[in-house]
Parts: sequence; C-alpha cells; structure tokens
Amino acid sequence: MPVPAISTVGDLRAALDRYGLPGDREKFEAELAEATSVSPINDLEGVAAVLRAYRHRVLIRNSTEVMSALEAARPAGQRGAAHD
Repeated sequence: MPVPAISTVGDLRAALDRYGLPGDREKFEAELAEATSVSPINDLEGVAAVLRAYRHRVLIRNSTEVMSALEAARPAGQRGAAHD
C-alpha cells in the first residue's frame, strides 16, 4: 500500500504513526523540538532538515523498489534474514 502524500507536519506525524518503526514518532518529536528551540526565528533550516529526514525515512521504508534493491544488495547468505 503506497504512503499517502506527506506535505504538512500533520501528514508526517500521521505517516510516522502508521508507517514508521516503533519509536520513530517519539524520536521525531524530540528532534523537532530540539531543532525548533535552537533555530533562529529567521532561519528554520534545522527544523526543515528534521522534517525532510523523517519524511525521507517513511518514504524509503515503504517503497517496494527501494526495499527490493536493498535486499538484492545484501550478501546472498544474509538475504531474507532478520536484521537490526
């Protein structure tokens, strides 16, 4: 099932809740809070970087093409094995 469009912070939160790994939402909120608290008001690049990184993680983890390519790149003896 494809991930719906993620174009707002609310969309990203919902996607992390539904498609993220356990703990992703909590880590996101902590990193977002930290970036927000240290970013100058006129330069929110740090906040934007956190948003982009987590959006990218959700999209990659839910892309059959990316996951297939990663699986194919693993050594033959490790394919299909559980990993951390």
